[in-house]
Amino acid sequence: MSRRLAVRSPSDPLPWAFGVVVAALVIIGLTTVVVRESVSADSAHAAIEGTTLVGDATAVQLEGATRPAEATVRTVAGAIGVDGTILGDPDRMLEELGRLMDGQSTIAAITVAAEDGSEAELDRRQPGFVFRTIAADGTTDVTVLDETLEPTEPLGEAPRRARPERAWLDEARWSTGVVWSDPEQVPEVGRTVVHASMAARDAAGTTVAVVSVRLDAEVFSRLLLSAPATSYGDASVVGENGVPLAGVPGLGLPDDAATEQASRGTVAMGDVVTYQRPVGDSLPWVLTVAVDAEQVLPAIASLDHTMLLYTVVIVVVTLIMSLLLWALRRPAGEVSVRARTDALTGLSNRHHFEVRGNDVLQAASRRGTVVAVAVFDLDNFKSINDGAGHELGDDALRAVADGLARASGPRDVVGRLGGDEFAAVLWLAADDDSATAVERLRTSAHMTLERAVGDRFEVGVSAGWVDTTAGEYRLPTLVRAADDAMMAGKRTTKGVAYEGSHA
Repeated sequence: MSRRLAVRSPSDPLPWAFGVVVAALVIIGLTTVVVRESVSADSAHAAIEGTTLVGDATAVQLEGATRPAEATVRTVAGAIGVDGTILGDPDRMLEELGRLMDGQSTIAAITVAAEDGSEAELDRRQPGFVFRTIAADGTTDVTVLDETLEPTEPLGEAPRRARPERAWLDEARWSTGVVWSDPEQVPEVGRTVVHASMAARDAAGTTVAVVSVRLDAEVFSRLLLSAPATSYGDASVVGENGVPLAGVPGLGLPDDAATEQASRGTVAMGDVVTYQRPVGDSLPWVLTVAVDAEQVLPAIASLDHTMLLYTVVIVVVTLIMSLLLWALRRPAGEVSVRARTDALTGLSNRHHFEVRGNDVLQAASRRGTVVAVAVFDLDNFKSINDGAGHELGDDALRAVADGLARASGPRDVVGRLGGDEFAAVLWLAADDDSATAVERLRTSAHMTLERAVGDRFEVGVSAGWVDTTAGEYRLPTLVRAADDAMMAGKRTTKGVAYEGSHA
């Protein structure tokens, strides 16, 4: 029998209990003011931390929504830099732009403005596209395309029109990276849009064109509806030019409220907690989040009332501390559920990999394009953790992720499925070979892994893969077949990419 069970209760606990109650009431009466002040200060600090956590999580989601556009503009600019003759060939330009827009539902349009004054633009117009070319003399030709990029309504030559002022084109022309524009209202499409632009340069470093990807404000409006910020209050995104991009118009820091620096921006305490910060380092947009402290931290609302009940203050203080810790972790839990990337490696997490992988496979199925699905696994990974600790193990996982990401293309999807297992969905060009593409990723991952761990451990990367040549486009089936091929092959030889079958 344990000591706790062996202790006998006093025969008459009433005097002891009464004395404890009297002593507790005296202590409570003397310390109530101090406790209320201390807890109030802690509650205000907790409200600020909860609000900045919600705002930072929302900014991460907004910044993540811009990555497909940046990858697309870099790809088009790189293709033009390698072969500038595409600028004078509308058919090749349409093929290149259509290949990138298919499956990228967030991209509204891609524009290529050549230095000679000619332009080409592929604009998404449900249920298809509009392809527009403008010659250097202003002559415009417009073609309506269906969702497979086949012409349905060739409109021919259109009236010449004055070119609008586009300051972001000039800024991108002299920049070495991707330049994001402030939001602007475009009467031609009746929407607010932003542009990601980059100069295409030839081998001599001369700018031959500027490539721009347009995103509609609706992309960011939809994202805000499901973001942590709007679960507890209001949010808005505004450009540095003052034009709203998404969210509640006119939201900002109160003029009469005291402000302080918190996390990556400024916070103001008032009837609500307002937090303002840049969306990202390369994005000229400002995110403002106004959160009701009583919503993000429910315990604060009842704090004053509970503190007045002297007989239960000790219980209430204990409960308040527990609720504060619980409330501070709720936003973090939501962020982890909604986050699009794996925290350790920066790759897509399993959920995001499945969503984007299915998008790519559906687009490939419509176009009849071959896609390869590969699974990668670290050989002898346990020896790293056992021999050098989990810190080097984490470095090894990050190295493999970096190698896979470096060898993948802009339309490929690479993710970490869990543990030391990774997967990739590879969009193959007409002249690409599935085995070669998978081996390229496996070799890259193997090399970065060896650099990370050195020669202390005999490690490597094995892979299994299948492609869609047999007409199978279901991601779970393809991943399972690739994994089966890898596991079967590793029983014989590790460090090899094995072809599987989903028949």
